[in-house]
Amino acid sequence: MIETFLSDLKRLANNLWWCWNRDAKRLFVSIHSALWNECGNNPVSFLKRIKDAELKDAFSREDVASLYKKVIGDFDLYMKAEGTWFSEQYKDSKGFSVAYFSPEFGIDITLPIYAGGLGILAGDHLKSASDLGIPLVGIGLLYRQGYFVQLIDEKGIQHATYEKHLIEDMPVVPVKNNNGEELIISIELLDRRLFAKVWKVEVGRISLYLLDSDINENRSEDRQLTYKLYGGGEEMRMSQEILLGIGGAKAVFEMGIKPTVWHMNEGHSAFLILERIIKLMQNEKLSFYEALEVVRAKSVFTTHTPVPAGNDAFSLFLMDKYLRAYLKKSGISHHEFMNLGLRIMKEGSDFFSLTVLAINASSYRNGVSMLHAATSRRMWNDLWYDVPSNYIPIYHITNGVHTKTWLASEMEDLFDRYLEDDWKEKIDDHRKWKKAHDIPDKELWDAHNILKKKMIEKAQNSAITPYNLKPDVLTLCFARRFATYKRAYLIFRDIDRLNAIINNSRFPVQIIFSGKAHPDDKPGQKLIEDVYKISQRQEFAGKVVFLKGYDMIIAKYLISGADVWLNTPRKPLEASGTSGQKAAVNGVINLSVLDGWWPEGYNSGNGWAIGDEGGYLSEDEQDKRDADELYKILEEKMIPMYYERDENGVPHRWIKMMKNSIEGITPIFSSHRMVKDYTENFYIPASERGIQLGLKNYSKAKELAEWKLWMKENWKFIKIVNINKRIEDISGETFAELILTVDLGPISPSDVSVEVCNGRLEDDKSCYCNRLIQMSAQGEIWEGFYTYTTKVKIEDGWKGFSFMVSPSHPYIGNKYEMGLLRSRYVENI
Repeated sequence: MIETFLSDLKRLANNLWWCWNRDAKRLFVSIHSALWNECGNNPVSFLKRIKDAELKDAFSREDVASLYKKVIGDFDLYMKAEGTWFSEQYKDSKGFSVAYFSPEFGIDITLPIYAGGLGILAGDHLKSASDLGIPLVGIGLLYRQGYFVQLIDEKGIQHATYEKHLIEDMPVVPVKNNNGEELIISIELLDRRLFAKVWKVEVGRISLYLLDSDINENRSEDRQLTYKLYGGGEEMRMSQEILLGIGGAKAVFEMGIKPTVWHMNEGHSAFLILERIIKLMQNEKLSFYEALEVVRAKSVFTTHTPVPAGNDAFSLFLMDKYLRAYLKKSGISHHEFMNLGLRIMKEGSDFFSLTVLAINASSYRNGVSMLHAATSRRMWNDLWYDVPSNYIPIYHITNGVHTKTWLASEMEDLFDRYLEDDWKEKIDDHRKWKKAHDIPDKELWDAHNILKKKMIEKAQNSAITPYNLKPDVLTLCFARRFATYKRAYLIFRDIDRLNAIINNSRFPVQIIFSGKAHPDDKPGQKLIEDVYKISQRQEFAGKVVFLKGYDMIIAKYLISGADVWLNTPRKPLEASGTSGQKAAVNGVINLSVLDGWWPEGYNSGNGWAIGDEGGYLSEDEQDKRDADELYKILEEKMIPMYYERDENGVPHRWIKMMKNSIEGITPIFSSHRMVKDYTENFYIPASERGIQLGLKNYSKAKELAEWKLWMKENWKFIKIVNINKRIEDISGETFAELILTVDLGPISPSDVSVEVCNGRLEDDKSCYCNRLIQMSAQGEIWEGFYTYTTKVKIEDGWKGFSFMVSPSHPYIGNKYEMGLLRSRYVENI
């Protein structure tokens, strides 16, 4: 039996399912709690170090044997994947699968291949895909040193160090090829071959494949490609992204995986588009443009960056250096491929953008919140010429978090007692969370105070200098990447006013800061230094604290133990942000600028909002307004509510807001909801369209590619010749019959769509499309000239009319994807 016990523990240790299942973690703790802590909660290392006698002793104890039986039973049942959401919703989806590429994955601290929010989001994506039973594989890189370890000296200066992680302590196993040999893929890199070993990580029901260049077949500089995450210069980054995209796609092909959907989480992996095109050209004898149509149909792209400078791009010189020979050898014109990602700048210095490549070669594109999608449409509007900004095909799927990963045990116990029994299986069902209000106020408050004390104890080991944090004082936390746009400094704008708030003798406040700045981000590092120096001032000593070494463990203590989660980004530069969502799951209340996900999550009963959803101010104006609002909320709302207690010390109004936050935010901002959205709105349609284009030896893809080339050659002949209107009043309402005459030249009316966009005028005089109305063809009035009509109700304030002619084809993914549009704008029709 002891052999079975050890074998089962090894199965458990090598599947990261354990990291989001409380009983599995408790099992390892119950076997040998001291060793579990010594090993950094790493079950792989734990099982290597535990002695046989200690295992036998543990197995002989009834509590361990009972918990072991339950955990292994739960694990085996989970892995059978019976009755999952996906299998019930898509019973006829045989052959469907998704390949999800990301430069980083934040699943657990025992697999340190992540830097921050992008990786944590990718990890939560895999976990929810596993829970929901979605056929998906992850593709990434195995970084031997990961992201940097943060050290902060007595002056508040950040220092970056790197630690080489032992591969034998990671839950990874080498992938074997059909001959039983370790799978090593190779790609061309400049004048040589680059080799990468493929490792496999089990994440519940999901397999994550990681490429590792630190092998004997490579020269020294190539072995270093998978040392550091986001390290090195431009050529290192280029090489890493070629490995991720081209190498990752090759690994997928060599493992015999046949994805029907390819999802790029940010643009870092966009070179996979090139490799997939080459594969189709070689194996299916398609032309470049025919292969592009197939690739585009099956591609999904998620952008996380709301500023142009944050998107990966390379000089044309570097692109030529690294890819010209590979393109020529593959039979692809350098010009054809470069056009997919070319970013032409008015001031010169054109470059190749991986984001533009991913946008142009995907059928489905999204930002990670409603506001971020709108920002992205404005940022990339030149790729769609005159398309109304709100109809540019960049959609939104708002980020969410994997609830079981981020939920503290004390809160999970409460939910087990007061929510319905199946709440863990239906985390994104908002009806399940109404019962959060059934939790007795005192029980919720007691659980929160336990978590707060744990946070303060943890902080003691991570603070740069000694502190005097108190568990009965209102505690705000600001913990995230220290980039200047996140404005950690905002709360210090009026230092005297803050001093009065923090040092109020009756109602004091304390603030905990934590976070890293990228080693190359000097302004971000200066911000850490400035916050630290303020924390050392006599009036703030021990009351404003900076915790060093920010990581996933510290984050879990803070998002569960804080009273308030503070978020003050400069709008609209926060793409989504998920730390506040994790805090809300634990009953922590958000105080945030209305940016990222918060405009979708906020209501007046579940937190506080800074700013408004209107237009944008100058930086100084925004800082002044937001700081003033922040202080007012603290002084007039938050502090009085927190310290308003009954005779037992319970703040009932505060707890009501905690419950509102749990109920309203947890289900909507769950990664289960997020991954369902991707599946229903992107994955399934992309898979179905890709299959259709591949039927009958790719006949539809060939037809579509040929049609597009013909349309591009002849689009120049289309002209909007005349616009007429007839105004009439019907029952006191004004209607306009709009008549448009279009010269289509040699193009058939069946190949175009004619619409009128009607809406309000923006500040830049562009037309925001409140409604898009299809115009009806009335026939040919003479050779090549056609009339189109529609009737619209004239709405107050909607003064702009934009008449648009766009390509139309039954196989096209989106009518605007070709970048062809003939339009004419009319005001006050």
